[in-house]
Amino acid sequence: MATSRLPPLQTLRVFEAAVRLRSFTRAADELALTQGAVSQHVRALEAQLEIALFSRGRTGVEPTAQALALALQVRQGLRVLERAFGLPSVREVRATRLQNETITLVVSTLPAVALRWLAPRLPRFHARHPEIRIDLRMSVQLARLDSRDRVDVALRYGPGHWPGLSSEKLMDEEVFPVASPAYRDGRLPRRLADLARCTLLVQTAQPWEPWFQAAALALEVPDDAPVFDDMNRMLDAAADGAGIALARRSLVEAELADGRLIRLWRRSIVDVHAYYLVWRAESKKRAAIETFRAWLRREAAASVRGGMPSY
Repeated sequence: MATSRLPPLQTLRVFEAAVRLRSFTRAADELALTQGAVSQHVRALEAQLEIALFSRGRTGVEPTAQALALALQVRQGLRVLERAFGLPSVREVRATRLQNETITLVVSTLPAVALRWLAPRLPRFHARHPEIRIDLRMSVQLARLDSRDRVDVALRYGPGHWPGLSSEKLMDEEVFPVASPAYRDGRLPRRLADLARCTLLVQTAQPWEPWFQAAALALEVPDDAPVFDDMNRMLDAAADGAGIALARRSLVEAELADGRLIRLWRRSIVDVHAYYLVWRAESKKRAAIETFRAWLRREAAASVRGGMPSY
């Protein structure tokens, strides 16, 4: 009998994944192989066919036109074999592997920080790191980060030192007044001194006095000013036109972008508190924490620049 020239099934799977993903590294990750093993399979197939299937450059690999055409046929053939023998597809195998390897990281932070800054960004983290599941816990109480509260890491807004815990500063916070463009039917204050005739919204953790001092204003918040114990509610009230709020920049990014809130003047202060990531050095989930920590650094840097990180 003549020897079959059909390449091994694993080689065909590796080739199809490398073409589809346009990356030996990503193909290796999908198939649970090393990048070196992927390269060996591709080289073996190229030697057997006596053609180059990929162009290799400094920026990575790019399938040739012949590779694209061949991969389409290979993909169709693999699907026929998978259906015929009841085999799981590559994506199903990877999904099962990821499910078995998924690590849950419990993250605690303030409700306003969770809803207005962290949660909108988490889809990017999940897309980049599907092996780590984020369980977001919202609370105004400081998590102990121990076996009792089962919290692995916390995103805190504070002075930056918590005994017994490791911490890293992520970003400072800029504070300035904001108002709805519909406040007082659009008659917004023009001069700083006009604030004396405006309704000032107060949040217990964000006093107006430091901003008054930076603006050289001899003002005091009236005793009958609306007081909120929740930052979300205060900012929602400001967006509804109830008054002027002293806002943290990171928490009003969306409202400033869509025009629901307007920044009044350029005068601002850098708050005495900042955002910190906090964890226990002895945590058994240090690898996942390090991954989350590196991602948060990029997100915080992009937030300060007023843009989105690029990957």
